[in-house]
Amino acid sequence: MRLKQEESIEWIASRRSVFPKEFEEGSLSETEIELLLEAAKWAPTHKSTEPWRFSVIMSPEKKTKLINLQVEALFASKGESEMTAAKAGKFRMIGEKSSAIIAIVMKRDIQERIPVNEELWAVACAVQNIHLHSASLNIGGYWSTGAMTNDDSIREFLNLEEDDIHMGWFYLGRYSKTKTLVKPRMIQEDYVNWM
Repeated sequence: MRLKQEESIEWIASRRSVFPKEFEEGSLSETEIELLLEAAKWAPTHKSTEPWRFSVIMSPEKKTKLINLQVEALFASKGESEMTAAKAGKFRMIGEKSSAIIAIVMKRDIQERIPVNEELWAVACAVQNIHLHSASLNIGGYWSTGAMTNDDSIREFLNLEEDDIHMGWFYLGRYSKTKTLVKPRMIQEDYVNWM
């Protein structure tokens, strides 16, 4: 099925980040997350390297372990202060409100046939596919590159290899509303140069 031109741009333009504090009650099923990850695999990928890898964290025990690792890494890195205590509280809230947390990883082509940047861009496209498809399932999502992403303890928790690049977390939760655009986007004249 092909979307009409106006339907396609309308769907893309309606994509919004939904933050964990906005998630509604109700957990997501593995089947719903599988549908999102199925959409991910249709991202463009030079030489078909398909460099995206996802670790889905859903069980309360694993989410708690991840949050504790993030908090410990934060305190070890920045010390304990009012600011880091507030950030630790935010890590806990995000983890508790999220029905699932997906670790986004770039797995380098073993033959290194293409530049690392192209592999990273392919993963970003896969995440965009997840984000676009999530709204059709009443799922909200938010990509965060923080939360002690590349701390050694987090890398060990995710069983990452040395060349794997952890690109952040995609937090998922139930969301049935429609978010409005907070800030208008640029007009084409501001970002396109016709030559």
